[in-house]
Amino acid sequence: MPTGTRDVWFKATLPGLGHDVGVTALLARLRPDIVLRPLAVDVERGWMLLPDGGKRLREVLERERHPRRWLEIMPRYAELQIAAAEHVDELLAAGLPDYRLCRLPELAQEVAGKLGVESPAPQHVEAVAAELTAVGIPESVQHDDLHDGNVFVRPEGGYAVFDWGDACASHPFASLVVGLRGIAHRFELGEHDPDVGRARDAYLEPWSRFAARDELLRAVELAEAVGRLSRSLAWLLAFSEDAASDEAVDSGRWWFAEFSRAVRELAR
Repeated sequence: MPTGTRDVWFKATLPGLGHDVGVTALLARLRPDIVLRPLAVDVERGWMLLPDGGKRLREVLERERHPRRWLEIMPRYAELQIAAAEHVDELLAAGLPDYRLCRLPELAQEVAGKLGVESPAPQHVEAVAAELTAVGIPESVQHDDLHDGNVFVRPEGGYAVFDWGDACASHPFASLVVGLRGIAHRFELGEHDPDVGRARDAYLEPWSRFAARDELLRAVELAEAVGRLSRSLAWLLAFSEDAASDEAVDSGRWWFAEFSRAVRELAR
């Protein structure tokens, strides 16, 4: 939308993702250095007006063809999550979906019922949740769709993560499910490529104040399962107004199958 001095951007959220507005506004107050601050919000309608955030990271990386920018973005994103951990109740009040670890067995059964598929054994899901909780990483907001299409490279320098419609309150490391896969996909890297490992380590560095490295790495492994379940939930939530959406059901079923497989492997 053009104005007298600059262009601004209007966003109307999908009906199932209206929390994007309140969550974005709250996170921008906490860390405006990494979240695009809305110019105006209408929480009831799910509308917001945003400044121009710059170029998307996706377009920038088409020229650079190297993941080094993620080494800058990942620790800043982690610091945002650390700051937001103290505000989880406010985020939930703003509509952020509650996918915290204490609800993991319940959520698994809920998704399995919606999709008409078998859920992993409840005791195995509970074991994953209990071990991950014991590491001591505070639960916080997790974007759940952290890829280069949802990050701006700001004209004045720095970055801004946007589009919090898939976000949830959960274990923060679940963000790495999409985050690391997106890096590997963009640069045609293997899962264990050193560049992927460096991006993971850059993310984990701020969390070193909470646990030792071996505990953090184990938490990443456990959170892989949690993140796959939240992806399944995100697809079902996004199309809650269209229960017949083949895309939502197929994607939700694929991610839930990935979750079930991860839980079974962790239970061995």
